[in-house]
Order: sequence, then C-alpha cells, then structure tokens
Amino acid sequence: MAKLKLKLDDNVEGNYFVDSTCIDCSACRRFAPSTFGDGEDFAFVKKQPVLEAEIHSANQALLSCPTASIGTVEKVNLHSAKGSFPIELIPGIYINGFNKKDSYGADSYFIESDSGNWLVDSPRFIKNLVRKFEELGGIKYVFLTHQDDVADAHLYANHFQAKRIIHRMDSSAQKDSEIILQGEENFLIEKAKIIFTPGHTEGHLVMLWDNKYLFTGDHFAWLRRLKRWGSFRDLCWDSWEKQIKSVEKLNRFEEVQWVFPGHGNRGEIEKGKFPDVINDSVAWMKTV
Repeated sequence: MAKLKLKLDDNVEGNYFVDSTCIDCSACRRFAPSTFGDGEDFAFVKKQPVLEAEIHSANQALLSCPTASIGTVEKVNLHSAKGSFPIELIPGIYINGFNKKDSYGADSYFIESDSGNWLVDSPRFIKNLVRKFEELGGIKYVFLTHQDDVADAHLYANHFQAKRIIHRMDSSAQKDSEIILQGEENFLIEKAKIIFTPGHTEGHLVMLWDNKYLFTGDHFAWLRRLKRWGSFRDLCWDSWEKQIKSVEKLNRFEEVQWVFPGHGNRGEIEKGKFPDVINDSVAWMKTV
C-alpha cells in the first residue's frame, strides 16, 4: 500500500494520493482519467473523486496499480471495486485490472467464446479473478503478445489447464508454453488470427479476434500524450524499422473496429477507416 510519507507534492489535498514509487505506467489514468493526472514521469491526483462513480473508478485504479502507489489517508471500502473485475468493455471482451509490476503495469484482457475463453496477456494471479473466470467458463488459451507482459500466465495456465501461446523468439519468458509459434506467417486458432509483428521485441505478436477486435500488446496504441495512433519509439527494444513494417502490414485488415493494447490507450475505430489509421500512423512513425 502507498505510504503517506512518500506522497507526491503534486497531489491535490484530500483522501486519495499517489506516492513516489509510481512507475508512470498510466493504468490509473485509463481506469480513472478524471481523478489521476499526468506528471512528467509519474501520475498524481489532480482532482479528488466526489461522486459515487468517481470514487468507484478511483478504487478500481487503486486495485490495478502494479506498484501499490495509490493510497488513501482514511480507509476506504474496496469490496465493490474488487468485485467489478473483470470489467466488460464491449460484449464478450473484458479488461482484467490487477495489473502487475513485472509487466510494467500492462493491461490484460479476457475474451468469452463458445469454443473456449481466452486470456490475452496476464494480470496478477488473484483469487477474485480466478473465481470470476471460473464463473465465466474458465480459460482455454492464454495468448501472450510478447515476453514483457507474461506476468502470472503460468499460474492461470496451471489452474485452468489452459494452453499458453507465444512466439519462439520471445519464448524464453515462458519456456514451457504449450504452443510455441515459429516463422513469420499468420496463424489461425479458432476465431483468432495471430500476426507476427516484430519490432517492440523480436517475437512480438498481435491477435485479430473475429476480424474486428485487435489485441496489440505493446505494438500499437492510442498515444495519449501525442493525441494520435502509433507506437512508442522510446520503448522499442528490438528494431524501430521492423516495428514500422509490422504496423504497416496491419492496413490489410479493413474490418478492425477496436484496438486493445497492453500499454497506451484502447480505442474504437470508425468502420472501414482502419487502413487510413494505419497509413497515417506509419507516415508519422517514419518521421520520429
């Protein structure tokens, strides 16, 4: 839990605060953008939550903070917020919360499917989530976009007897994964089209679900500070040139309507406009 003695000076006065252990992963700003602001390399409370919905969102952010850097002066009841996870974003697609430090606070997702449910990357292994996933029908596959965001994937795989999917070039993070993909072609597993997108890491993958929903890991996102779609140049660990090419090849998927990243903001795409979004992003990426 956050320590009051480490409270950042930027916080407005009130019950909620962020302390200096914050790693600026932006998870809190995605869950409660009206409460948490953007410092130079940290988050802070810019406005104390007052309304019930604001308090609920702030509590969701508190629970999802990977470094436990969000705290309260007076104890708050987190029962309702804890029980709200995973949160259904659109029918059948959930965000899990409980982001983990090992994944630098990356978001992870849960997909409901008649043929078996999917976990996309991994949250912390939390009893509350395990119980909710059980109620939703368990987990058949754990899709890992890349080596950075595996978190507690092995624990979920073991509990649900699920098959982890990862590319060979990033498989050192989960050496005993049940499905290790090789090569540069696209891979089809039930409703999922898995696309090889090296750049951020050598073996990065994205997943197109049902031809409409793109899970991009750390490959592509809405860049909040720049107010545009693109990739994180300063967080590219393998090759920026490869990443540009990997983004460019996504322009063939005209039906994409939502992008769900690990880092960066998720967002809805106007129907038929995704190729334009990609082409504009690539043009910008070539300039940075």
